Amino acid sequence: MQGIPTVLITVFPNESRQAGPPRAIHPKGFLPGNPLGGTFQPDLQRKVLRDALARWESREEPGNIWEIDYPEYDPRGRIYTPEEEGI
Repeated sequence: MQGIPTVLITVFPNESRQAGPPRAIHPKGFLPGNPLGGTFQPDLQRKVLRDALARWESREEPGNIWEIDYPEYDPRGRIYTPEEEGI
């Protein structure tokens, strides 16, 4: 009960629920290896982190996992053109 507060960001909510995390979010539809979003999606990654921090600030019963939709998630990631990269 004492120590560093944590928030779990999980792509496996059923397995995580069994562990009873004190605070957790589940970005719906995210693939393993992409808990914050796809490659080259920094805006989405920041949004997921902000949602995780909002979960940390909430005061609810431990063990509840927030499921959040992110329609902008692209599991393939975004490929930048050479022009966008400044090449």
